[in-house]
Amino acid sequence: MKKKHSIQAARLEQDVYELCQPGGRMVGTAGHRAAQAWVARRLEEIGCEPYRDDSFALRYEEYGTNFTNFAGVIPGADRTLPPVLIGAHYDSVIPHPCADDNGSAVAISLGVGEAIAKSGGLERDLIVAIFDAEEPPYFQSSAMGSNRFYEDQVDERGIHFALISDLVGHDVTIPDHYLGGLVSKLASSLAPLTFATGAESHPDLPGLLEEIESPSGMKLIATLNRYVGDMSDHGVFRRNGVPYLFLSCGRWEHYHRETDTPDRLNYQKMAAIAEYAEKVCRSAAHASLVETTIEAKSVEFEARTWKDALGLLHKPFAMACGVPDFKSRSHIDRAAQVLTSML
Repeated sequence: MKKKHSIQAARLEQDVYELCQPGGRMVGTAGHRAAQAWVARRLEEIGCEPYRDDSFALRYEEYGTNFTNFAGVIPGADRTLPPVLIGAHYDSVIPHPCADDNGSAVAISLGVGEAIAKSGGLERDLIVAIFDAEEPPYFQSSAMGSNRFYEDQVDERGIHFALISDLVGHDVTIPDHYLGGLVSKLASSLAPLTFATGAESHPDLPGLLEEIESPSGMKLIATLNRYVGDMSDHGVFRRNGVPYLFLSCGRWEHYHRETDTPDRLNYQKMAAIAEYAEKVCRSAAHASLVETTIEAKSVEFEARTWKDALGLLHKPFAMACGVPDFKSRSHIDRAAQVLTSML
């Protein structure tokens, strides 16, 4: 598995360096246009066919500005079924590389698509969607690429399940002043943490995710989306009742700064996240995930992820959060609030 991660990490690193050029990818700039050409080429190289018509590019106009989403498909066994989608945004907020925001997630989405293509596909189509205009001033506006994709560009089959990622390339660090004693000494073990929201979006998802073991190199902590809000492209799927999972390592000191460069990312961790994302897509493709009015209950799954991810830090970290454990919703609420303040 280590060799597999090394090979995948090298491909992910190459993609990040190619996409995340010094001038950035702000909408309307030369860097943005160069990124569009690169995304279209990579979708073809990994084995996709166009999602609609004869082009990966899905153009739209809003506020007098031209934007472009990209969507490719890895054909599945039954193409009449609603597809699984994996996606991320490719634009940048400033004229700098913005490698973790969001080159890391674009690379992972492409990597998962390529792995699934090489294996012969899923039970249903897999859409690899690379969205435009996620960053301000377009964030959560009618120009945001994922909003336009869902509202205007999704075909009549709809979306079965969506996996969205953002800020998934860095190690998690917690400032020393939050920790002390044993917790501080073991803080480096928190670097592989990766956070997930969305298990609460369908009653079948906690059980589905329970069966997927986190690969070596990442440690999953599941929380409710309401702890952080719709901070990325998963929001439109959540609002429309599509079962989803959102993966992120949270914000870090290089967030929206010129120092967010490719050399700062952990590509082995990214390879582990890609392996996990691929497993989730495969399981979701096989699951029925039928529309239901039954309330999703994810607290037991969340509790297990906290315990497994923190390992030896489980008890001392709970004490640092002011709770005895992570077994109840109220305790997880408190711990999530404290953890969010640390990042």
